[in-house]
Amino acid sequence: MNVAYPGPWPLLTDYDALLMDVARRVQLTRTKHEQAETNFRALCQHVDREGSPLEHKVIECYPGGSFATGTAIASRVAEDQHDVDVVIELDVARDSAPSEILALLFDAINGDEGSRYHGKVRQNSRCVTVEYGDGTTVDLMPIARIGGPERAGQLFHYKGDTAESYHKQVNPWGFAKHFNDQIEYDPAFHDLFKGRRLLVEGEIVEKAETQPMPQHVPIEEKSARVVALQLLKRNRDIVWRSPSRKGRKPPSVALAAMALDAGAVQPSLLDEVVAIASHIRARLKETDGPRGTLRVFNPAYKVDEFTDRWPENRTAQDLYDGDLRRLIVELYRLRNESLSLAQQLELLKRLFGETAASYAIESNLEARRREMDANRMHLSKTGKVAGMAAPAVAGATSTAAKAATREGGGELSE
Repeated sequence: MNVAYPGPWPLLTDYDALLMDVARRVQLTRTKHEQAETNFRALCQHVDREGSPLEHKVIECYPGGSFATGTAIASRVAEDQHDVDVVIELDVARDSAPSEILALLFDAINGDEGSRYHGKVRQNSRCVTVEYGDGTTVDLMPIARIGGPERAGQLFHYKGDTAESYHKQVNPWGFAKHFNDQIEYDPAFHDLFKGRRLLVEGEIVEKAETQPMPQHVPIEEKSARVVALQLLKRNRDIVWRSPSRKGRKPPSVALAAMALDAGAVQPSLLDEVVAIASHIRARLKETDGPRGTLRVFNPAYKVDEFTDRWPENRTAQDLYDGDLRRLIVELYRLRNESLSLAQQLELLKRLFGETAASYAIESNLEARRREMDANRMHLSKTGKVAGMAAPAVAGATSTAAKAATREGGGELSE
């Protein structure tokens, strides 16, 4: 049920409001979050079922990656698709042949012809992927527990086309805990984000729920660092959709680890995105890895390297540096130039995709309409209405705010 938002309206610059609206559009809905939990729990039970090649071998199953850190975004926004990374701890010898473990997991999930997941399963070099009818996927990564920190384990890597085979020590649970412990709740950001959501959407009352999976968190309850990281990931995903873009994407876990060291959280969402992007760019100048590239390690388990497969070489590293530079320059334009709504739309499309960009512009127009309908337009000293009704996108302009306040301001460096 929607009810009118009583105000006061959040004091936001247009550029931060637009980024908040983009971020809100790429979030997973509570329904999708529940679906993700249902899918991965059903899969783990299926692997451990009677008659499975891995019957009684499943120790524990839990989300890894972005679901565990609260930074998950929709992989395909228009279709509301999502991908889930799951760690499945198996009671197997840590020195088992990777090809055998991955094949066992594949067989356990795929089952017999006519069974639930048969024909929907794909074996990869470190995980087994199940793709559902709606395009969403679950990646199950098998590990064997080893001594040391809690839930540290050994993954199994095997590439059939090259016969590349090895073990790798990892601790995805440890990183998720470390990341979540480092992220602080910001009540000021909460108030701004919630105010923006209520202004655009009104109050939406949802039923109470209990979730064993890391709980679905409304976007306004997330840290600005988490939301900024989600925007960075969305931009990366859009860039990598280009047919000309080859090679691996920068792994989300490496971006998350680097984001933790980006300094104090900025008072503006746009400035926070720029701060993280700038910090990552600085890291991308490093060349101390065996391939002449940077190295990023799990801060909770130092032997676990997040950059063991990306960047493949210096060229791949420089490629992403260029992507981040373009992101920063475009955000500079959004903040400091007086762009029409049509120009804002095109800029946001380039950065975050058409669906999220269109939603942000439409939300901007809706917010203006709600403000006027509620008679909350401020009067200028001359007694004239300071804000105008939302004009057609083609001719409307947005004035860049440069005040050194919580809403942002100042120069952006490239």
